[in-house]
Amino acid sequence: MKFSCTTKDIAAAVGAASKVVNAHTTVPILSNVLLQGESEKIAVRATDLELTLEHAFPAQVAEGGSVTIPAKLFASYLGNLAAGTLELTGTPTRASVKYERSNYDFHALPADEYPPLPAAARGSQFGIAGRRFRDGIEATIFAASSEEARGAVLMGTLLEVEGKSLTMVATDGYRLAKFATTIEDEVSANEKFIVPSRALAEVARNLGGGERIEVSALGAQSNQLRMTGGDVSITVRLVDGQYPNYQQVIPAKFDRSVTVSTPALIASLRRAELVAGDRASMVKLAIANQTLIVTASSDISGNAYEELEVEQSGEDLTIAFNARYLVEILNHIKGDKAVIEFLGPLSPAAIRPLEPLETGQQLYVLMPLRQ
Repeated sequence: MKFSCTTKDIAAAVGAASKVVNAHTTVPILSNVLLQGESEKIAVRATDLELTLEHAFPAQVAEGGSVTIPAKLFASYLGNLAAGTLELTGTPTRASVKYERSNYDFHALPADEYPPLPAAARGSQFGIAGRRFRDGIEATIFAASSEEARGAVLMGTLLEVEGKSLTMVATDGYRLAKFATTIEDEVSANEKFIVPSRALAEVARNLGGGERIEVSALGAQSNQLRMTGGDVSITVRLVDGQYPNYQQVIPAKFDRSVTVSTPALIASLRRAELVAGDRASMVKLAIANQTLIVTASSDISGNAYEELEVEQSGEDLTIAFNARYLVEILNHIKGDKAVIEFLGPLSPAAIRPLEPLETGQQLYVLMPLRQ
């Protein structure tokens, strides 16, 4: 193959694709990115067999074909080029790059060894505004488990599609994040997809700025999901399993609540957590007389005590939380004020923004700690 293009276009495409490559893979071809040229476009693809990203960009293609190049090396090289035009010539064993007065040869592997794209037998499909999908991803995936020992299901994020509604849920068993929004196309059948959260992070990074994202289930068993926006496509193998019944975790009603300044509570919790110091990062919240009192104590560090003015509804309450988990939830609350709802000192609390978002509804549930 042979083509010329701007350094900006190829650097962006290879840089995005290289983030998918597993640095510890034992399969040499998976350390490379695949470049395929046809018409006036080059498609760059990377995969770890679970997640595949393809990023296309315009080019002047003199000879169609394909070549694979070591991903991290090539991305680093392109990242160090100034704006300009380069020419690349590829063979099964070599990729030669000419840029201004420099020439580089990179060792290649045969392109026909590269894993093919997943079979395109289609299942359910729908479109969603890029901003809505990005906001939903950013509002939820942080709550998914990062521990393999807890299972792949909890490391994923649930996408629940019904009619023109999309609900996204992530939980690690201690906290739960839920985001409800609308899609642009009504689906006839209710669908549930458990998507690896790291794949959704790539979607937010690469597709979230676009106007519309097309989502399609692939494969005979609809066990893969393809998300496409503009010239970028991400395909991921879905997690096989049963997602927990998250509705059971959310109390049907609450009898107490406070409305509080989100930044002020975050700052208080961060300071109190320094004193708490233990693994559980326990802080206590005492609500009384339109005041929220944040306390923490440690035999090593001492005691913390802070008061915040709040709008209180219902009876007084003292409840304990993991400060780190509560801060992380509050950091994802959009808006200056948050509402925290309670049922009792040992029941899950719900946290949401006071003002609803334009793109969807946020809801967080956090399990308390025993005092």
